[in-house]
Amino acid sequence: MITLKHPPHCVDHLREFAKEGSRREFIARGANAERCPSCLMATFACFCDQRKTMQSPLHFTLLYHCTEIHKPTNSGRLIADLFPQQTDAYLWSRTAPNDLLLERLKSFSGNNIILFPSTEKRENAGTHLHDLPPLDLDTPLNVIVLDATWRLASKMLHQSRWLDDFSTFAINEEAIRSFKVRHAKHDNQFATAEVVAMLLAQANAIQQSQALAHYYHVFNNHSMWSRHRQKTLTPA
Repeated sequence: MITLKHPPHCVDHLREFAKEGSRREFIARGANAERCPSCLMATFACFCDQRKTMQSPLHFTLLYHCTEIHKPTNSGRLIADLFPQQTDAYLWSRTAPNDLLLERLKSFSGNNIILFPSTEKRENAGTHLHDLPPLDLDTPLNVIVLDATWRLASKMLHQSRWLDDFSTFAINEEAIRSFKVRHAKHDNQFATAEVVAMLLAQANAIQQSQALAHYYHVFNNHSMWSRHRQKTLTPA
């Protein structure tokens, strides 16, 4: 019997659902390693003791490409780790989105945005926001996060007609510069969790932003350790 160190959340349930419906097993690098069933790292690199759940003023709908949900290196799941009560996760479909997903989006009374940079098509259609809408506890903002590689996330956005009615929103340059200053040298390739941390900062949820950024740093270090690419951990 597998003993979990934390209660399973939406991404854990989605991963199991995807596994049951898969025609072949997903084999990640280091598949032979003994892994912690909760954080998915090699057992010697487990970071479960770093998970501290908290409340977020933003809600998150993680929309997973089928190739991303099984990866131990996926950082989108960190959002569900820290904010399980405000996060839900679904598999992306180009033409047939999950009914429960559509019900969730409808429940936010049109207060949904897609976290994705502006595109010419979105700008011309007037469906790209340059400022976050005011946060209201009665009608919280739901952020749709396309969790995949950059190429696949772009495909998810542009090939799904059912996403056309939702506005996109990009992190502003000031928030990106501030994040780079606080988190050492960084190129412009940000992980999903990092982008959400910047979004939280832009929404003045500073405590949650810092917690997620720190948790990602821990995750990244342990992931490198798990893959034997370095012998010791860098300071968290």
